[in-house]
Amino acid sequence: MQAKTPGRKNNRQRRRRLGAAAALADPAGIRTIHVATRILIALAEYRDPVRVTDLARKLGMTMPTVSRHLSTWRELGFVDKPEGQETYRLGTTLFTLGQAAAEQNTHVSVAYPFLTERREQGEETTIFTTRFQDHGIVLACLDSGRPTTIVARPGSIVRLPYSPQARVLWAFTHPDAAAIAEAAMHLDYSEQPRFNADAFERKVKFALANYYDYEVEVRRDGLGGIACPVFEHTNEVVATVGLMLASSALSEPPPAHLVRRLKECAAKISAALGSSAWRRISRE
Repeated sequence: MQAKTPGRKNNRQRRRRLGAAAALADPAGIRTIHVATRILIALAEYRDPVRVTDLARKLGMTMPTVSRHLSTWRELGFVDKPEGQETYRLGTTLFTLGQAAAEQNTHVSVAYPFLTERREQGEETTIFTTRFQDHGIVLACLDSGRPTTIVARPGSIVRLPYSPQARVLWAFTHPDAAAIAEAAMHLDYSEQPRFNADAFERKVKFALANYYDYEVEVRRDGLGGIACPVFEHTNEVVATVGLMLASSALSEPPPAHLVRRLKECAAKISAALGSSAWRRISRE
């Protein structure tokens, strides 16, 4: 009996290894996960409920494939279908998970005291944004406290090429001139025809040179913004700290005191995350 025990143990270990290898070698299952995730991410890019035909066209998938995955996500609560409509939107389960993710995010917990301090220095809404693909996603928003205030909901996506938060995140992730030129040629400028590839390149190069970016009017809605990069211990960009304010309160360039205070906030958060990036910048 003693002689057989190691053999049985080895067999169990061999079966576990084979099971793990089989799971890794299941390309159909992996593809299914990738497809389902792509559909959820695409759904998040729409502001309003969207039709299956539009999602299928956007993703280059067939309508039956998209419909099948949406039905599964709906059963799980990740997707919602408004009553009496043939459209879909993200469901409340994702909202709950997003809230939990933001609360568990170490960067947010480290940044929050400094965001509070920055907001109390003036009456501007302060936001903390991290990367979401090539765009950005708002993790925290401290409103201005005014009777009429600007608010960005946590989970809101801020997009290239218009958002200064998204541009700062992109710029410090892709500082190479060739990458900037390549991206500039392929971005969608249809929402603001006056904003083009040349304008995007100028904005990104400005951000890299000055460690902030701004837009007097981001989406032709009377709102503007300023953003500065936040770095972690590897000195890689992980987030931005930004201001949201009325376009009437911004100028070209933005008021120096707003930029200075925002840079101070970004530097404090970065230092708390173990980064030396802003210290190096101050010495240059």
